[in-house]
Amino acid sequence: MEDRMVIEELAVELLRWEMDSPIRDAQVEIRARECMLVRVRTRDGIEGVGEAGTFGGTAFGVKAILETRLAPMIVGSDPTYIAELWDRMYKGTIQSGRRGVMQSAIAGVDLALWDILGKSAGLPVHKLLGSRAGRVRAYGSGGFYEPGKDLAGLAAEMERIAGRGYRAAKMKVGRICADDDADRVRVAREGLGPGRDLMIDANNQMTPHGAIAFARSVESHQIAWFEEPTWTEDTAGAAFVRERISMPVAGYETETSLPGFKTLIDGGCIDIAQPDAAWAGGISECQRISSYAAACHLGFAPHNYGAAVSGFANLNLLCASPTGYAFEMDQNPNPLRSELVRNWPVVGNDGLIEAPQRAGLGFELDEQAAARYRVA
Repeated sequence: MEDRMVIEELAVELLRWEMDSPIRDAQVEIRARECMLVRVRTRDGIEGVGEAGTFGGTAFGVKAILETRLAPMIVGSDPTYIAELWDRMYKGTIQSGRRGVMQSAIAGVDLALWDILGKSAGLPVHKLLGSRAGRVRAYGSGGFYEPGKDLAGLAAEMERIAGRGYRAAKMKVGRICADDDADRVRVAREGLGPGRDLMIDANNQMTPHGAIAFARSVESHQIAWFEEPTWTEDTAGAAFVRERISMPVAGYETETSLPGFKTLIDGGCIDIAQPDAAWAGGISECQRISSYAAACHLGFAPHNYGAAVSGFANLNLLCASPTGYAFEMDQNPNPLRSELVRNWPVVGNDGLIEAPQRAGLGFELDEQAAARYRVA
């Protein structure tokens, strides 16, 4: 009989960190950071660790799906048959939803399977995907709305991002009136300084006509991209915006499948595709999205706001993308990123970060940190 790996167990744990002060984008207020770790263990002792996104849904719902729906589908199977297991999970939950918590749960398992494959092969995942870059551009993602942060505070934040070596930064827009937001963009540009890219992110909260007017009001500040200007499902509105503004449109992290991104791309809605590996079905589905974007000559810049494990997954994807644009580095404090692994990437003075070098997804998990923040 052929000797093969077999999945023996799937275990799930929820980590949580309560923030000292909330931050806000155009759509939501964030008071805590979470990480849903998915551990898949093989009979011969290899453990793959993934992360399932908990954005926009109950973390305990994701945990229940993983433990009661997906675990029985994969235990006893060969973890290297990733495509077969992905199809089994996706098609086996067809009546439970194609977005949100179901896709996040599938993503968590998928990341763990890729981690196992890389560890068993002795290679980082981006090498298995056909790596294109050993170093990639990074951008500092900040500019959230926060209690007490005025225009001077926003300018100072952008100065700090530039001082850390980043050649690009992103800020939030869309929560307050357009004129006040335009002032925020102006001071952010002043704080960031010349020669660096500034991106803006509306988190789906503008109307098509409002997005067009706002883009035109800030285009003199050399905006590198306008992210998620309108509602994700309003593809006609998104295309209407893209046709009428001068800056590239990036999005939509809130789309979580290849069919959805195909609709956005074929409909002329975006210039840069932004799926998230912990939200959009894992590396398997995001690699398909990356390939389709490249075939259509569009950029690829995965959304990255989760904890450390999903960050490494998104970095591996970017390093293997033929049209990879930049890696998102959240500037808000998050110990589920900075403490959970011992080797979180650091941006160099040239604005670049190194591709993962360790086998698997490439992180070195700190089990004591995981225990410190575990709540379930």
